[in-house]
Amino acid sequence: MNNLQQWGYRLFLIAITTALAFSLGWVGAVIANQYTDWLQKAYQVSLSSRQQYLVDVGFVMIGVLFALLLSSWLTQRVWTLWESIENLPPADKIAVLLGILLGLALSYMVLLMPLMLLRGRFPATPLFALAIAITSIIVYFSVHTLMKVRDAMSVSLITQQLAQFLQPTKYEPLVQGQRLTYARDKVLDTNILIDGRLADIVRTGFIEGRLLIPSFVLRELRMIADSEDELRRARGRRGLSVLETLQNMNNAIVEVVDDFSPEVESAPDTDMKLVRFAKERNAAIITNDNNLQKIAELQGIPVLSVNELATALKPVVLPGEELTVVIQRPGKEPGQGVGYLDDGTMVVVEQGRSHIGHEVRIKVTSVLQSPVGKMIFGDFKGIVKRNVMKAEGGDLFDDDINNSRRR
Repeated sequence: MNNLQQWGYRLFLIAITTALAFSLGWVGAVIANQYTDWLQKAYQVSLSSRQQYLVDVGFVMIGVLFALLLSSWLTQRVWTLWESIENLPPADKIAVLLGILLGLALSYMVLLMPLMLLRGRFPATPLFALAIAITSIIVYFSVHTLMKVRDAMSVSLITQQLAQFLQPTKYEPLVQGQRLTYARDKVLDTNILIDGRLADIVRTGFIEGRLLIPSFVLRELRMIADSEDELRRARGRRGLSVLETLQNMNNAIVEVVDDFSPEVESAPDTDMKLVRFAKERNAAIITNDNNLQKIAELQGIPVLSVNELATALKPVVLPGEELTVVIQRPGKEPGQGVGYLDDGTMVVVEQGRSHIGHEVRIKVTSVLQSPVGKMIFGDFKGIVKRNVMKAEGGDLFDDDINNSRRR
């Protein structure tokens, strides 16, 4: 246990010890009164107030001593039970709560009539202890039964909805230097590891929080790396290499998760397992898979798409703006030259054919989004720097350019 858990355990021990001391001390006082009454009736003696006081104190001290002996054992059992409940999925926690409420309601209905009939005819203390014992048994069996049958009934759906409604947004603390910050966990899928760009993004520090990798994703990645197909094998090995890189980064917390709930295990495929796992952990998914993104968004799970990030980082170019570009090759139409921006966006320059190899300034006339990507069209305005690169002939994309313009 860490320091915070140790302090919590100690406070829990003090609380249980205090409660037991008062409870068993009170029980000792009640037993002392019963005992003195029995002594006086059995032996026809009368105890003085001082003797009565000593008997009461003796039985109370015996009760407190039993409390001290039982508190450590009881605290350990209750703490273990509390931790096991804390590790349950939210739906199971709600099922336990419903089971407790159902058990209390059943015990009230079962015990109401007997308690009314026995009231005044039976000693109060044993009657109260018997009621507590019967209530505990009924609550236990109610919780146990509800947990067993919740998948067969509609309880699973109810508990999931209640868990989603009642559970607050959970963030894990991350200590960075002397500052404490909070970030949502991120779940990685197989495609994003194979993609390779995630390592560069994480290295910049833009992604915070733990990076969770379910073991079934890692297993799928290893299967791809062991494939007989050379291309698939290379992709799988690149994914494993990216994972190793992430684990070696100082600013990344990577955790491989092996423990899953029955709902995750019963999912038909990896994507559904990933979605259910992220939903239980209240985590976001990092992916470049459009299908997985749509499925997750329908479930209300945040998705960080690397493809959308790449698109958002492309510079926004509007008609009328001026750019500088190196004209690398001629275009299809007479006088056209073609260049590329740093992000690979194609730029078609009118009157640019005669300036191939030079860095020129252009004025944007239009921006076209085509199936092959975004293309910028502009007019030549002047030379910025000569002979930046050796002129090349031919343009592999001339047909695409002209077809796009004709559209």
